[in-house]
Amino acid sequence: MILIGRYLSPFVRRTATTLELYEMPFEHLPLQHTGDDVPALRKHNPVGRVPALVLDEENVIIDSAAIIDHLDREAGTERSLTPLSGPDRTRVLSLVSVATGAVEKAIATVYEVRFRPEERRHAPWVERCAEQAKGGFRYLESQLDGDYFVGGALSQADVTTAVCWQFMGMACKELQAAVDAPRMSALSERLAELPAFQKTLPQ
Repeated sequence: MILIGRYLSPFVRRTATTLELYEMPFEHLPLQHTGDDVPALRKHNPVGRVPALVLDEENVIIDSAAIIDHLDREAGTERSLTPLSGPDRTRVLSLVSVATGAVEKAIATVYEVRFRPEERRHAPWVERCAEQAKGGFRYLESQLDGDYFVGGALSQADVTTAVCWQFMGMACKELQAAVDAPRMSALSERLAELPAFQKTLPQ
């Protein structure tokens, strides 16, 4: 398998970390969705987005949710980080959706502030995205009661939340500082010590 995308993207990194946790061998091709990498990326993903997982010459899965769903099924019921059925599956998927939605809004503020000239920014939209990001992470903090989110064991909710929170610390420090999240920070710091997280640190 070949995983395409840079680990700076929390969507690529959560996919890579899942692969590492499942001990599934893969090659990493760190293409980005802008600049000179675009033609090579679009050979595998016509949308030009990351991540993409190349299974073989004919099969490519795009979007981290679809890729991780495939990996979960390959891992099987006993090892899957997302329960394959039942109420815990709904719970994990719901928390993952909040984490990915919150970090998407945070990324939107980063792009707006860093890459758009100040006179062309729409301040109310930037503020709305920031509030959505903060709201998502505050909700996640409120849902973490114990070492893990669901069932007292590591799940995709923990992996994705930790990856997204670590991204915030690297790319959105001011936004992260506006969220009081001691439990989520402790989870993130604990998981950051795992080899699977160490191997996927952004360069």
